[in-house]
Amino acid sequence: MANLDNQWSLSNPGRDELLLWLEPWAEEFVIPARSTVAMRPSGGRPLGEVEWTPDHLIVWASAPTVEVFIDGLLQDSGSATIAVPEDLTRGMLNVVFAGQPAARLGGTPVNGNERLSLWGHIKHRLRW
Repeated sequence: MANLDNQWSLSNPGRDELLLWLEPWAEEFVIPARSTVAMRPSGGRPLGEVEWTPDHLIVWASAPTVEVFIDGLLQDSGSATIAVPEDLTRGMLNVVFAGQPAARLGGTPVNGNERLSLWGHIKHRLRW
């Protein structure tokens, strides 16, 4: 077991797995039912922001690196070894990937504020 003094943790008490996305590394972790995930940011910094959707959590880390533990076991991840540049922000990443829906951070839709009309759906289905 690791020393997790400066950590953020979450238990998954349900029957189903929980998917956790860790940004900006674009890493996914599957948290088994009745398991706990803990994240330890480097440098004594706070973890960052947490968002949720009906089927997953998104953690937007603000620390240079983050170690991820599932049930106390350190996970092999890039977030533990690849440091994020100091001035990189969530807003900057959204601008960089805005034109690349397949690479969109956190699964954000192309335009989350705009609803597609019936004609828009038809054109999309027919690939016009």
